[in-house]
Amino acid sequence: MTLARALALLALVVLPGCASLGAQTPQAEPTRPAVRRMAAAGPDATATAYYRFTVAQMHARAGRMSEAIAELRGAIESDPNTAALWTQLAQWLVRTNQPGEAIAAAQKAVELEPRNTAAHLTLADLYRRARRLPEAEAELEKVITIAPQSPDAYLALAQQHFEQKNYDKARAVLLRLVAERPRLSQAHYILGRVAIESESWDEAIARLKRAVEIDPDQDGAWQALGYVYETQKKVDEAVATYKAAILANPDNAAFVERLGDLLVRLGRFKEAQAEIEQLAEAAPRDPRVWLKLGAIQYEQKAWEAAVASFRRALLLEPGNIRARYFLATTLMEAGKDDEARVELERILTADPKSVDARVQLGFLLSRAKRYDEAVAVLRQAVNLEPKRPELFLYLGTALFRGNQHDRAAEVLLEGLQVDDKNKDLHFQLGVVREKQHRYDDAVAAFRRVIALDPKHAEAYNYIGYMFAERGQNLTEAVELIQKALEIEPENGYFIDSLGWAYYQQGKYAEALRELQRAAERAKDDPEIFDHLGDAYVKNGKVEEAIAAWEKAQAVDKDNRLGDSFKKKLQDAREKQLRARGESPKPKTETK
Repeated sequence: MTLARALALLALVVLPGCASLGAQTPQAEPTRPAVRRMAAAGPDATATAYYRFTVAQMHARAGRMSEAIAELRGAIESDPNTAALWTQLAQWLVRTNQPGEAIAAAQKAVELEPRNTAAHLTLADLYRRARRLPEAEAELEKVITIAPQSPDAYLALAQQHFEQKNYDKARAVLLRLVAERPRLSQAHYILGRVAIESESWDEAIARLKRAVEIDPDQDGAWQALGYVYETQKKVDEAVATYKAAILANPDNAAFVERLGDLLVRLGRFKEAQAEIEQLAEAAPRDPRVWLKLGAIQYEQKAWEAAVASFRRALLLEPGNIRARYFLATTLMEAGKDDEARVELERILTADPKSVDARVQLGFLLSRAKRYDEAVAVLRQAVNLEPKRPELFLYLGTALFRGNQHDRAAEVLLEGLQVDDKNKDLHFQLGVVREKQHRYDDAVAAFRRVIALDPKHAEAYNYIGYMFAERGQNLTEAVELIQKALEIEPENGYFIDSLGWAYYQQGKYAEALRELQRAAERAKDDPEIFDHLGDAYVKNGKVEEAIAAWEKAQAVDKDNRLGDSFKKKLQDAREKQLRARGESPKPKTETK
């Protein structure tokens, strides 16, 4: 049975010691009828039995089962012919782990009163616990014969068949019950559950709908019906079901939570937020509600609102590490790195072995270009969980960003010893090898990525761009980049790669066309505008080239293009001035 189906069955009523479809543990008959039967034993015996039975009940209510059983045995000594006393004894004996004596007591009750349904139900339950299933079934059938309108025996028998995965037998028993009690909501509900296990989805829907029509307070039926619709990907029906359940049972927060979760999975975050906000009003002191609300706000990039929700959850439950982790992650997204670091360090104080907190702290330190600290934190994460390949990826990436290329390659290779099929590790190794000028090794790494994932657009593009940049294998370069664009046709960086490959082939008109498209899509990348300027020059458009290079210079915040670019731009400006008959301004030397 799937995990989702097992979770769905948790809504079923539970008998002590077993899962249940809704049948109740048979209870002793009420005290008053038992007393009436005691009268047959004579006045003195009746008084003694009544007194000791009353004392036994007081002990049982206080949890003193040994004393309760002793007093009940005393009552039976005074009145050995009352089935209700033997039935009660059987129920208490099984509670104190005396199954053999319990069965004997229940058998005595049945012998004394063959038409006592409580005695038969108790004996059936004891047989079921002892795995004497045919005998249990026989007792339940006796109850059905005695009281065909009473649902207890039908439900218990259906439960027994259900536990044995005899779904057809369970269904047959329940249909007999429905024939006797057609408006018994519980019977339709459990028939729906049986249909779920049999994957008879249409019948499950029909039965569960009938259950809630008869009794709108049948919460389990609402939940099961929503589950069936979700399983069958009938999401509109599932949403409608949960909304109807909320209207029928506004105090049941589980329906609001389920509806919110479903809307989140559908990407309908606004609706989900409205539902969870409603739940927050109903249960303002439940930290789980605020966690869920914060997660929905996070998905909508409403950082400040998400931070507030996570802080509310922590106010209610300060030791909730999960809430603090979500808070730290949200603060990072909001650019509040100092606050995020405080929260991550609090997590590590509470739980020094939290790998996820170390990973986030490593990202935070890398973003601040504190690479040595980031490497130290991420190395600790790897040491804590050396079988997680992604941790080697994070550590290798931090080393790469800190320009420790050789160490980065070593760490990535370590990770590949853990998982040689991890495409991300192979890809990052290719990036590192390219920086090490080990181009053949880089190409091999990227080809390995493609072998693992033929839809990995970046790997195709990376090989193609490397070939184009070095002026090698230009025909293959174009083919590889075109494959990348088949996967991501609007990726401005891939379009730039194609334009540059055309440029290197001497196809300057095609190059200009593609580089113009790339510049429209990636407006803040200096290299794209540098390439565009080069293409303009080859197409005889010097003024446009200068404009493109000036744009490149404006967006080059980290001086990625270097001094050679500056000289190229300066030479072009001087050439333009000479073409206009103007003299370039003399260069001034700086000391």
